[in-house]
Amino acid sequence: MYSRTQLSADLHALGLSAGDVVMVHASVRAVGEVAGGPDEIHLALKDALTNRGTLMMYAGCPQYVDEVGRGNLSPAQEREVLDKLPPFDPDTARSARDHGALVEFLRTYHGSRVNRHPARFVAWGRQAGDLLAHEPWDFAYGKESPLDRFVSLGGRILLLGATTTR
Repeated sequence: MYSRTQLSADLHALGLSAGDVVMVHASVRAVGEVAGGPDEIHLALKDALTNRGTLMMYAGCPQYVDEVGRGNLSPAQEREVLDKLPPFDPDTARSARDHGALVEFLRTYHGSRVNRHPARFVAWGRQAGDLLAHEPWDFAYGKESPLDRFVSLGGRILLLGATTTR
């Protein structure tokens, strides 16, 4: 079983430093048992980054929120989505399930911020406001997006028990 202190020390040993801007992709299951539960993972990340750093994760949105008009649903499926799906609220909508549990723990934790776009990011820390300030509606991952600003800030990516392929 890991402790928050042990995880933070291990993150430092991996090269995470105070003040870093980090995007995390994580598998809670792959990390293993953590005393205090999964929230301790993002708290250990915050401990390693300190209040000078920034933690960012891709939250996305619940299934079907961003599917109408994309051509991957039949007209009947689109009608059903429009008839049944509640309006998208970026502040309360859960993160996409296939992005893992840790992003939802971070999204709902005090001090975390989310942007307004269905291709949502959640961020915490010094640069959170800058990262999430604007996201283009026509291409959410390109120029002037949170990812573009992440790169401009020298952001680093941490795969914590996550793989790069499915």
